[in-house]
Amino acid sequence: MRAARRLLIVLLVLFGLFVAADRVALHFAESEAATKIQSARNLPQKPSVSIGGFPFLTQLASSKFDEVKVTSPELTVNDGKGGPDIRLQNFAIDGKGVRVTGNYSGIIADSGTGSALISYPDLSKALPNQVTVAYGGAPGKVKVSGRIDVPVLGAQNVSGTADVSVVNGTDISLSNLSGINGLAPGIGDLVSSFLQPKLQIAGLPSGLKLNTVQAGPDGIAVTVSGTNVSLSN
Repeated sequence: MRAARRLLIVLLVLFGLFVAADRVALHFAESEAATKIQSARNLPQKPSVSIGGFPFLTQLASSKFDEVKVTSPELTVNDGKGGPDIRLQNFAIDGKGVRVTGNYSGIIADSGTGSALISYPDLSKALPNQVTVAYGGAPGKVKVSGRIDVPVLGAQNVSGTADVSVVNGTDISLSNLSGINGLAPGIGDLVSSFLQPKLQIAGLPSGLKLNTVQAGPDGIAVTVSGTNVSLSN
């Protein structure tokens, strides 16, 4: 009985040491991955990286992890056409089946889902035609306004309410314009086209596409998803 008790104590101690070593290695790997991602994406702050699954060391040996979550206060993308940068706030991505290569320089997920927020001022800066966007007062609705040059009539201030949606997994589109104000006779089609631009979102982590957009009081909530998603560039 005493020998069995001693063996149990030894096993518990060894298990405790293994768990401690596993957690130390996990912390180091998460920090190293965060540093690589910050450098690759030129992030102003080091992102938070969380590697799921236990034990970590066996996953490390195979260079494949069950799950890796990355969160960053912001991620900068663009319109792919030389326009102003677009800031995605509170960007978060959850990658499943993650393969790591080159000392965390390559982090590829079999699949990934994510979310972010685009503020109305940031969206307005990036939209064509200098169209300004604000919350429309109801979920999914935005208030759009701008100043359009109309032949003979000159510059006209116009505004209305529109839906916001995703087109082709790459563009944010304003559509279903209603409640137009400042509309002079005969220029309805011109104003509708002016107040309903599309904005391409380029520069997301490779493999991700826009999934949904939802207008809310604080901005446009964006979800993304994809396969073979690069978490490191």
